[in-house]
Amino acid sequence: MDKKVILTYYDVEDKLAEEVLWIEPINEKVTYQVKSIPFFAPNIAYNDIIAVEEDNGHLYFDDIVEASEHSTIQIVFFKKEKIVEVLKDIETLKCSWEGMHEQKLLAIDVSPEINYKEIRDYLEKQFENKIFDYKEACLSEKHLNDLK
Repeated sequence: MDKKVILTYYDVEDKLAEEVLWIEPINEKVTYQVKSIPFFAPNIAYNDIIAVEEDNGHLYFDDIVEASEHSTIQIVFFKKEKIVEVLKDIETLKCSWEGMHEQKLLAIDVSPEINYKEIRDYLEKQFENKIFDYKEACLSEKHLNDLK
């Protein structure tokens, strides 16, 4: 993976922000597959197929061509000492993750094979115990249906 795409979005303070994600070409210069989990950007998930625009040698997100049915959960920790324990729990729940420990941030990928109801129950328990707060930054149709 040697390509990166820049996503522009509005942050929690409604200010314009950017996040860079790794991507792999599917159809060179036309479509790419997202290969990292967003820490901040909403509405995009691991393995989504996206269209990009090139500007001055940089690739910028243009549109989602095909949703992957993966979901993205973004976590910020209140209790830093619980990070390792939560990572083990996330792996036990068969989710993958990327972390920024110094900033107490975690991005979780929930694959389509996983029943999201179990993940949501875990997230809610940790939130109630004041371990972390979380945002369902991108929930797939499949995972939304798991909650019904």
